[in-house]
Amino acid sequence: MKPSTAILLGAGDRGAIYAAYALRHPANLRIVAVAEPVAERRRRTARLHGISDANMFASWEEVLDRPRMADGAIIATQDALHTAPAVRALEAGYHVLLEKPMALTEEECRAIVGAAESSGKSL
Repeated sequence: MKPSTAILLGAGDRGAIYAAYALRHPANLRIVAVAEPVAERRRRTARLHGISDANMFASWEEVLDRPRMADGAIIATQDALHTAPAVRALEAGYHVLLEKPMALTEEECRAIVGAAESSGKSL
């Protein structure tokens, strides 16, 4: 069985935890792209995971503007910034692993759930 592939949106403390899991369990998960505004975090994650320059992005918008390149998206952005990337990733056909809290308001949570239901992808 081949590992699931994921794009990592946010390579700070929380994102690094998921990235470390992928390194410890390469038969389960492979990180294939990273979106992180802090250049050093982005470069470190890319180096550790063998991600090419073409799959390193300064923002989640950049990676989600591209054709889908993985099975899932790990949303590890700051809590207040979960909604937009989660909705866009679901609309792009990714399964989504979303850090908690899911969103800061009921309206944002409903938008994410609605996008998951519309896309048929898991959240």
